[in-house]
Amino acid sequence: MPRTFSLESECLGLRLRAGTELVCRGGNLWLTFEVPGRPSPDVLLAPGERHRLQADAEVFVAALHGAGPALCRIEAPPRGAGPLRFSWLRRARAT
Repeated sequence: MPRTFSLESECLGLRLRAGTELVCRGGNLWLTFEVPGRPSPDVLLAPGERHRLQADAEVFVAALHGAGPALCRIEAPPRGAGPLRFSWLRRARAT
């Protein structure tokens, strides 16, 4: 089941499985990925753009600083790929 949420000044940490898509429905989203032993890659999404996870990942999602609120939709991969797991790892105020 897809989930949509709004972000303003918080950063949400999510544990998502491969095949999940993050879709920018408004504003600008900033995605960063926890990758052990490597610099964390960043992805910026404008309205209508999407990013598909190629592997299970811990993803930190935030509105692009100074760009106002953003709307993010998370779409799970098809059934049979395992349950969609949301782990709210961290909710931090942007400074």
